[in-house]
Amino acid sequence: MSAPTEGARLTVRVDAILSDDLEAMMRTGMTASDAVRTAVSIVAGTYRNAWAMGVCPDGVVPEIRACEVTPYDGPEKHV
Repeated sequence: MSAPTEGARLTVRVDAILSDDLEAMMRTGMTASDAVRTAVSIVAGTYRNAWAMGVCPDGVVPEIRACEVTPYDGPEKHV
């Protein structure tokens, strides 16, 4: 299976879980497209790192068990 080419449009059916996930990400002010790009970038980077470090064979889905989040150190924001 090959990835869509640059500039191609991607269509994804939105179910309740994806809708909830997009809503959470969009609370930051990003668009739905930005949210999808961000999520895919984070997961794809994790996959590439796992393969490069030999955690699992190339092309095998790594098991992601945790993520690290830097504590917020900015002005207080009320949503």
